[in-house]
Amino acid sequence: MRVRVLLNKSCWSAAVAAAAGLTLSGCGGGDTAPPAVSIEQPAAGNSTAAAAPTQPTVQVNATQNATPQTNPATSAPAASPAGGSTFTSTEQNMVAAAPAQGGAEMQVNGQAAEAQEDLTPAMTAAELAAAMDLDNVPDGNAVQLLTYMNNLTAVPFPDNATPAELRQFATKVYSNILAASDKLLAVPGATSDERRNAVQFKFNAYEMLIQILPEQANAIRQERIQYAQNIAGSNDPEVSRFARLFLFEQMLAQFAAGEPSLFQPVLEDSRYIIEDPNANIMHFGVAENAATVFARMGHTNEAVTILTMMKNSFTGAKDEKLAARATELDDMIMQYKILGTMMAAANGDEASEDQLVAALRAWIATKKKEDLEPLQMLATIEMQMEDYRKMQLARRLANLMLEHYGNHPDPQVVESVNISVKNAEKRTGLIAKPFVVEGNNLNGTPFNWEQYKGKWVLVDFWATWCPICIEEMDHINQVYQKYRAKGFEVVSINLDDTAEARNQFFQQKQLPWPTVISANPDTTGFKDPNAQRCGVEALPFLVFVGPDGTVVEINPRGERLEELLQSVLNQGAGGVQSLSTPVTQVPGATVPANQMVPETAESDVSLKVVR
Repeated sequence: MRVRVLLNKSCWSAAVAAAAGLTLSGCGGGDTAPPAVSIEQPAAGNSTAAAAPTQPTVQVNATQNATPQTNPATSAPAASPAGGSTFTSTEQNMVAAAPAQGGAEMQVNGQAAEAQEDLTPAMTAAELAAAMDLDNVPDGNAVQLLTYMNNLTAVPFPDNATPAELRQFATKVYSNILAASDKLLAVPGATSDERRNAVQFKFNAYEMLIQILPEQANAIRQERIQYAQNIAGSNDPEVSRFARLFLFEQMLAQFAAGEPSLFQPVLEDSRYIIEDPNANIMHFGVAENAATVFARMGHTNEAVTILTMMKNSFTGAKDEKLAARATELDDMIMQYKILGTMMAAANGDEASEDQLVAALRAWIATKKKEDLEPLQMLATIEMQMEDYRKMQLARRLANLMLEHYGNHPDPQVVESVNISVKNAEKRTGLIAKPFVVEGNNLNGTPFNWEQYKGKWVLVDFWATWCPICIEEMDHINQVYQKYRAKGFEVVSINLDDTAEARNQFFQQKQLPWPTVISANPDTTGFKDPNAQRCGVEALPFLVFVGPDGTVVEINPRGERLEELLQSVLNQGAGGVQSLSTPVTQVPGATVPANQMVPETAESDVSLKVVR
């Protein structure tokens, strides 16, 4: 991914974000107003804490696995809003539903004190534990036990305790929730919803204990997996379904982390989840997550298959939320089809180039003029095609931007599009043209580009505010040290707007190659003459120049840089080859799929939701 500066990407769709290696804002979204668990109000004066909520709410996150959440009045909001996660497992939902950070070295809720008037902040952890009678988990009916567990999640953790005292206090709180959940599950006559809520409280407590007790985290995770496997066979359909969905997402996490043997089981289980006759919005979110993972790993056909099954199964469902979400799937299906053709084009399938343009046109036609989502996708894919040396296709996409948005009612959009198209023309026009670097060295002396004639040179445009640039620079240095003796050189062009940030960077780190800055203090940043000539509007931007002073390639990122060097050094400029391996993951993803999933793949699990 490169950091683009002209277009605001805050509302990228799932496919656009996947293409850029960002979070998927269209995938796995949940309700912003979660429903409440229906239980009776406790008798006056019978609550654990005077102002603690008497009715637990359920936070529905990306997978739609309802997890007990403290009352919004006494707890920080959930950490992951609808659609804000690349891949969200049941475990992550529980993290989001858990109390917010507070206190040192652990995650506890220190924001509920205002609602707990009878428990003053001056109480020590021991005094608070005694007042709450944490040494005893009460008996009671299902409603009373649910209320007890909910009240425990809303307690104000003491802010005058040591980290060790906080850890001990929190451990007791969440251990009590585990015990109370088990007691509820043993209550005769408890309803299916009450039993499911008890399980949700228990999973939340497990997650919090993993955070609180890192030295025991692996053992707790294994215990949770074993518990989920045990209750997956429960006669209670709600409990069984919740456990099976949790276990499925554990398997999905393993698949996304690089377990190819799970390809077929995940695909098959996705179908069972969708075809569950009792499917609800939770099933929708889990299946949508599976589609997202398949797409992110480059299996766009499977992603489209899953989404199409969801569309067919959930359209017209009695569950209004489920039916409403199903109406949104057409757009997502179109985007994943675009993503698939984009990857095929990146891999050299020339027929896919026409298909990509046609698919984009068809998608744009479904949008209102003021909807800029297609423009954002076009801008992203255009840059991706540049990175994969599909310059002709990149120009077609740039022209498509101009065709559909060059006469937009918003003059700022028109200006942005015109600038982007002109910059794209500059970038794609660099190949085989003479290249020049002008400016000053860091010490203020003029930079001498002539000294690099006869050498292979990588010109690296970067800025200190761009973390991707710094990461790429570390990789470039490794290649530089390996090939500099063979005539490989690097020149960096810094695009910081001010000298302060640049100076601070160089006080901490030195580069083994020269850094060029603008000779004119009024033309810094992206106004740098070098950047203007090249159409640079995103960083990092790389230009690979041959011994004759002409551009061989732009943006040889990652492994491609060394592959390119080996090619030209062994065979000469005429021997430059294309990528030796096909694109199997989403182009542009800067982080491998196995690093984009939660650390929850604890056990090999594959349990069908229905049979």
